[in-house]
Amino acid sequence: MKRIYLKLLITAIPMLTATAQTFAEEPDLVIGSFPFPPLLHTTEAGTFSGTMGETVKMLCKEANLKCQFRVAPLARVYQEVRTGKIDALITLDLGQFHKCCILSQWHSPWSAGLFSSLPLKKTPATPEGMLGQSLIVVNGMRTPYSFMPDLDKWATERKIHLSTARDIPTSVKMFTRNRAPLLWGGEDFKWYINKINPTMRFIYKPLMTKNVALWIRKDKREIANQLNAAFDQLVRKSLLTESNLLNKTLMDKHYVDAPFDFKTNK
Repeated sequence: MKRIYLKLLITAIPMLTATAQTFAEEPDLVIGSFPFPPLLHTTEAGTFSGTMGETVKMLCKEANLKCQFRVAPLARVYQEVRTGKIDALITLDLGQFHKCCILSQWHSPWSAGLFSSLPLKKTPATPEGMLGQSLIVVNGMRTPYSFMPDLDKWATERKIHLSTARDIPTSVKMFTRNRAPLLWGGEDFKWYINKINPTMRFIYKPLMTKNVALWIRKDKREIANQLNAAFDQLVRKSLLTESNLLNKTLMDKHYVDAPFDFKTNK
């Protein structure tokens, strides 16, 4: 009988240990993101990084919070923060999450505009200047519509020749292969262009600036307060740049680049 109890105890110990580890590793906050190198991405080793990614990780560390990061397609993480499957989301401050979430005080400016193979003087600077042009946009990206609210209407009326790419890499490939002289994108599309065609000559004309921020669900308000206090501390310690990203010393230490794992010869 004693031997049976001993065997049961030996069998139970690993299970109890695993359970204890599960509880010990339970995150305080699950933060969603979508792949957008070099700002937000998963590294070759499977860890979360990026210039904004490492900054938010430092916010969590300063706040003494265990943050878990989930990188998934944009539409999926948008839905998951609304339904409560994740607790927070790093994305643009476009006002689309006010019903479910509150904004942390941390924010970082981000610009969007036109990548152009045209001369600077021929690259449009206004929505009306886009009429008669050929343009590439990424499916689901909302900023082109903030700049050109009538984009779909103009495309239907053939006032603009519009090509829609399924994702950022595809849009950049189309641009580098001269499918259109204009590509709407964020300033960080340069990362892709330099990977695909480092010798390509182009200009980037920023046409709008928005803040990237951390949206946190309203039922996590106390954690939001902790992150806000951590942000204040990082500013006081001079650990952030004017754009509220980690200073160069910290960024060089923590940042890991994203793998360039899609083929450019198709």
